[in-house]
Amino acid sequence: MPDDVARSVGASDPKPTMIGGKECVPRPLGIRELTEVERDCLDRYKRQYLETYSRNLDLLPEAERVGVMAAKLDEVSRWDIDDLPPKHAHDPDRIRLTDGLKAWLTDTWGVEVGLADPRLRRLAAAALDQDVLTGATYERLANAKPPRVKVPYVHWWITGAYDGMITLIWACFRNSGVTREQVVESLGGNMTVLSELSRDIEKLSAPAAGNG
Repeated sequence: MPDDVARSVGASDPKPTMIGGKECVPRPLGIRELTEVERDCLDRYKRQYLETYSRNLDLLPEAERVGVMAAKLDEVSRWDIDDLPPKHAHDPDRIRLTDGLKAWLTDTWGVEVGLADPRLRRLAAAALDQDVLTGATYERLANAKPPRVKVPYVHWWITGAYDGMITLIWACFRNSGVTREQVVESLGGNMTVLSELSRDIEKLSAPAAGNG
């Protein structure tokens, strides 16, 4: 992973998290686990793509729809992770942290008051990744352009998309007997925790993915 991409998904020091009554400490994922996360990412993207595509088939004559959909299913079935489109992530180290942005994080995203600036920058980057904080709002609050960097789809997905964060966190803790449902129940309503925890796990796992 290039240095600018690594910075965009940088993590804080790992901290224990309670999930389903168990204390879970982030650990690096191995190659097999990372491959399973990638496979889940690919499967979900394919399904979402096909659902969107099928909803627009009513623009075609009815007699053509079955053949067109069959051809698209055949095409999508051959996609692998490298066929997914790149996405933009945001570099925490280049976030311009102003009083206005700090207030937005506290008032709008429910971020704890008094967090250290490095954590606030990571959370602001996560809010930008997830479009909770829009680029226009960031520009107004920080008087700067959002610090965007293009990354592979899966790198954005595991730290910038709800399903991806849940998948990565569950992959990290399921060997401890934690279920995906428990991850959702314990953490799913707290985007701050999801964002920080997914970035912690991604950073720890970077050497296994060949990015150390």
